[in-house]
Amino acid sequence: MTSTFDFLMVLYSIIIGVSMGKILTAIGNVIQGNKPIKHYWVHDSWVMFIFILHVFVWFSAWQYASIQVWSISGFLMFLTLPVVLFVASVVALPDIDPDREYDMRVYYFKNCRWLHALLIAIIVLSLVNEYMLLDQYPFTVRNIARGAAATFLFIGLFFVRPKFHVLQVATLYLLIGFFTLSYRESIGG
Repeated sequence: MTSTFDFLMVLYSIIIGVSMGKILTAIGNVIQGNKPIKHYWVHDSWVMFIFILHVFVWFSAWQYASIQVWSISGFLMFLTLPVVLFVASVVALPDIDPDREYDMRVYYFKNCRWLHALLIAIIVLSLVNEYMLLDQYPFTVRNIARGAAATFLFIGLFFVRPKFHVLQVATLYLLIGFFTLSYRESIGG
């Protein structure tokens, strides 16, 4: 017999999979393009960060497996993370036309505010979901780190200076390391 969580995870996983597919397709289109693309390492780092974030979001969904009874409103809250992450994936990379030239530095700074706002929304929604669906209180070391990341992203909404965005990328990868080392939960244990 399939659990309710398994049933709900199908749609969750489809959204995550389509979103990851969007990123991988865009990368493949960049490789196959006829025109040169001017890469910008900060943009490339954000794309990689968003891809890694997909894995974190999908993996962290396991903590909801203990919920026995789901309401439609609870499930809709649960779906907000992969949906917003999908939108962030769309914003992070343009639809590549193989016959057009792209400057990813220009593209990044044109879209970085939207990208930051969506990533802040993912952090806030993850905290709200954990509080509302799991009754977890927000004052943990991991949540304080998420709050620091949201604050740093928020500052990036107003500072569109390349040096600040370089600092953001370095800080985000330190946070990825922190979350990877501090996330001790495992699936199926």
